[in-house]
Amino acid sequence: MPISAENKARYPKDWPLRSRFIRFIRAKNHCEWCGAENYQPHPVTGSKVILTTAHVFDHSPEISHFLNLAALCQKCHNAHDATMRRKNAAIRRRRESKQLSLL
Repeated sequence: MPISAENKARYPKDWPLRSRFIRFIRAKNHCEWCGAENYQPHPVTGSKVILTTAHVFDHSPEISHFLNLAALCQKCHNAHDATMRRKNAAIRRRRESKQLSLL
């Protein structure tokens, strides 16, 4: 998943190297959770797999040690992040509704 501009400074300076190591060396070009092969059709979705490096236990970009990172396909990464995205969306909606009520 692309790093947003506002979060870029929160990642370690060697993030590109860490990410490449996780995806291509440690995971051997496969999703570490479902085994889908990078750049091949996903066995379940049929879409082309593009491995990403995900924060697994702590989503903070600053916590980028190898035990907190995993090479994941889009399906696994999206499933892993779904709960966090729902919470953040609910927070945004509440914030926006409060702002609208102040108008």
